[in-house]
Amino acid sequence: MSDNRIHALTMPKWGLTMEEGTISSWMLEVGDEIEIGTEILEVETDKIAQPVESTVEGVLRRIIGEEEEEYPVQALLGIIAAEDVSDADIDAFMASYGAAAAGAGAEEAPAAEAGVAPAEGIYELTMPKWGLTMEEGTISSWMVEEGDEIEVGDEIVEIETDKIAQPVESTVAGVLRRQIGEEDEEYPVQALIGIIADASVSDADIDAYLAQRAGGAAPAAEEVEEAPAEAPAAVTSKPMSPMRAAIASTVTNSWATPQFPVTMGIEMGAAKAFRATLKEAGKPVSMNDMVVKACAMAIEKYPMINAALGSKEYTLNTEVNIAVAVGLDDGLMMPVVAGCQALSLDEVSSSSRALIEKVKSGTCGPAQMAGGNFAISNLGMLGVDQFVALVPPGMTAILAVGGIKEEVVIKDGNMVPVATMKVTLVADHRVVDGLYSAQYLVELKRLLENPEEL
Repeated sequence: MSDNRIHALTMPKWGLTMEEGTISSWMLEVGDEIEIGTEILEVETDKIAQPVESTVEGVLRRIIGEEEEEYPVQALLGIIAAEDVSDADIDAFMASYGAAAAGAGAEEAPAAEAGVAPAEGIYELTMPKWGLTMEEGTISSWMVEEGDEIEVGDEIVEIETDKIAQPVESTVAGVLRRQIGEEDEEYPVQALIGIIADASVSDADIDAYLAQRAGGAAPAAEEVEEAPAEAPAAVTSKPMSPMRAAIASTVTNSWATPQFPVTMGIEMGAAKAFRATLKEAGKPVSMNDMVVKACAMAIEKYPMINAALGSKEYTLNTEVNIAVAVGLDDGLMMPVVAGCQALSLDEVSSSSRALIEKVKSGTCGPAQMAGGNFAISNLGMLGVDQFVALVPPGMTAILAVGGIKEEVVIKDGNMVPVATMKVTLVADHRVVDGLYSAQYLVELKRLLENPEEL
């Protein structure tokens, strides 16, 4: 039975290696109304504990999963449905959901017998899908060679898209036996780009598997009849995680904002030297910490960058609360460094480190994510020179920070090397115009080129 007013609440999949999760607690009761983004229950894995947010509206009609119990990914934990949906319809939906799951399991065995699944000890390395709109990616470089041993978490290959460039980490241990994808070539999502296998697997087994994967086992020399064509592979779908659903909702809302980018290059030689001096003094300040502090100081001179748009007025926020994007396997989180206008550079650094650690350990809660009124997204550590970010809903601007790149420029008629960082301020045009944004960037540039003022 299918009813688009009935929605299955299932165990999410947070990360490639997650297989099951434990329900820590239900945060709602049967009969409670639910909006998009409402936190329904808290799920804990061996790496993270965080709430599951709803991607639909309705009423929590059934609680199936029990607290402190472990369930596999995609297990049915509850039912969300419209208030006027009958209990009988929900019972039928649950029965059909169970039957569909059983049917899917029953179909796996014949597929394996037909040779569709990899043989034991053979693992596919495929083009990942980073984000809802990614359709293909380019292999920037192989980071290991054929024959190299690989552990779980090892970086194997660097993939570049039109938005990001980052390494692919292995989810299995073994040996890189085949490099199928070539550097600087583009491949669609899920395309086979390599084979990892146990050392005990023979080359003949891998060749047989690749032939099988390409269209069936190669016929023996005496065979003359062509094997019948295989039926097309069934289309599969991947459920959207709560984090990705929340990101999808946020960027959709952000896209409705009339926003525009202004880019400026900043010489970072003095900032690099200043940071090195701090490091020698035992102060582990990152380049991003310096950008956060400089942004806060520039806002004091140009406060409309930190304003919020109301229905008929602007609210000039007295607190400079800067949200800093932190990347995760399945998306990103933006914890907030609060009260930056009153923090020293050392305090900004320690606060940022504590927040990033909370995000990575899965302990960053709603309190650390709330209250941001300016944002920074930094992809410089991934080799990105320049990019444009989307202004988060409720904010006026976001700064997109590229990497520091050594360039040769002409100064006083001489060619000199300069460390340049490009930053792009993306602003809500309803609040500030291009001139104001440019003036803000001029002040930001002045501060970063004179880091002793931070």
